[in-house]
Amino acid sequence: MTATGAPSPRRAGLARITEATARVGAAWREHRSWHREQRAATGVFHDDLGLRPGASVQDVLDAVAELRGGRTIEPIPLDSLPPLVSGMAVLGEEEDYIAISTRLSPRHRAHVLLHEVRHLLPFNAGGATGSDCSIAVHRHFDGVTLQSLEEQMSALPARVRAEILTRPAKLRAGYPDDEEFTCELFARVVLPLLDLDPTSKSTGSLASAFSNRRAI
Repeated sequence: MTATGAPSPRRAGLARITEATARVGAAWREHRSWHREQRAATGVFHDDLGLRPGASVQDVLDAVAELRGGRTIEPIPLDSLPPLVSGMAVLGEEEDYIAISTRLSPRHRAHVLLHEVRHLLPFNAGGATGSDCSIAVHRHFDGVTLQSLEEQMSALPARVRAEILTRPAKLRAGYPDDEEFTCELFARVVLPLLDLDPTSKSTGSLASAFSNRRAI
């Protein structure tokens, strides 16, 4: 028999078993991680924010603002965000802003707002505190370059740009992947718990901002 360099059937079988075992182990760890994050998101909603099912998006904003020392959190609808960017958070000195693309459906807007507002919680990884002023460079702006920063800044209203440029602002090179995972899970878990009825009296500033479409 001529040696071809191919592994023996036994070795190939063992390799497949080892690979399958590794995939199962990775899937199980991911499954457990999702469950931990889901429990944590529910805990944040109930315990840290003091909210219950049927709360509004505005209730979430108000609760997070209170945890941040009573700072105002203002949702801003923008036409100028790039297609791959749904939203971004800007931490000001006295007020925080969440920019949300006007291309999104009302439900998707609420999801994006929940994701972004979770970044603002003071017990997040990296610690967004009331004294921080920052804009996080979004990954779809191609990383931290002068050009990407200019593009991201140009998408924001002039008054927000002025605050970033005149305050002791801090540029954040995006967020760690684990924080992004936490924020995304928070949005997915909390969204079904909220009252998103546009006719409800508690729809709050997000619905108002999009319905009024202020010139910014």
